[in-house]
Amino acid sequence: MSLYYFNIKDGSTTLDDEGHELADLSAARREAVETAGRILADSEDHLWNGEPWCMWVTDQPNGGGTTLFTLEFTAKDVGKPPATRPA
Repeated sequence: MSLYYFNIKDGSTTLDDEGHELADLSAARREAVETAGRILADSEDHLWNGEPWCMWVTDQPNGGGTTLFTLEFTAKDVGKPPATRPA
């Protein structure tokens, strides 16, 4: 088991100082996707302003150490649906 630290930037930066004990990097990736999904689902309208949302997972607290992987999202509300292709 290793500690993985999940840090978030979404207009402000939240650094993880506690970490999550997980079996391996694959488990950390699954946890990151699940956590990001919950956070994004609960986001207010600021998610849709086109500013990037980022989670990076490190092997040391407070965003230090080695970055193991990063999730990045950008959402933009343009006011109309995308064009569809004819069938």
